[in-house]
Amino acid sequence: MAEARPGPAAGAQLSGLPDHSPLLQPSLAELRRRAGEAGARPARRPLSDAFLLRFLRARDFDLDLAWRIHMHGDNYKQRLLQHFPDILPVEYGGEEYSMEDICQEWTNFVMKSENYLSSISQTVKGEEVI
Repeated sequence: MAEARPGPAAGAQLSGLPDHSPLLQPSLAELRRRAGEAGARPARRPLSDAFLLRFLRARDFDLDLAWRIHMHGDNYKQRLLQHFPDILPVEYGGEEYSMEDICQEWTNFVMKSENYLSSISQTVKGEEVI
């Protein structure tokens, strides 16, 4: 028997509900059931409602799309280093730039954008300043 899945409009409406809404319970129960069947037991985080809701909200309550999104272990630093060593700061094991270098680059970018940022904050004829 096919499971009823909320469509995009219903999913967006569910995403707007508070975490404690009873309307979220069927989706939470189904995602928790799937995780249990797959033997997914995160070492550091229980499968709490708040934890599962992050995955459901990220995919507008489409259970197939939410289904947990792959988490490749709990050693995120190792995974980031494995896949992105050229963009991580040296302080996180990267190979190129320090956090200080990256912050300075962003500061320079923002300062060079001063005129643009100022122009977009100006009033449009007849409107108030933001």
